[in-house]
Amino acid sequence: MSEEITTQPGDMIKITAGDFKGEKGKIIGVYNNSSSVELDIKEADDKPRKTVIAHKNYKVIK
Repeated sequence: MSEEITTQPGDMIKITAGDFKGEKGKIIGVYNNSSSVELDIKEADDKPRKTVIAHKNYKVIK
C-alpha cells in the first residue's frame, strides 16, 4: 500500500538521509517516489544546487 504524497512545489524541506543530509531546500517538482529540490547551497557559479530526493529521505519544515 502506498502513502499519499502531500508535498507540493514551494514546500521547504530538511534532508534526513543521503549525501545532502542536514541541508535545507525548496521542492520544485513532485514525482511518484521522489521530489526535485533546489538546495540552499550554491554551485561555484552562484546558481543553486539541484538534486532529486526520495520522499522517505526528507521532512517538510515550516
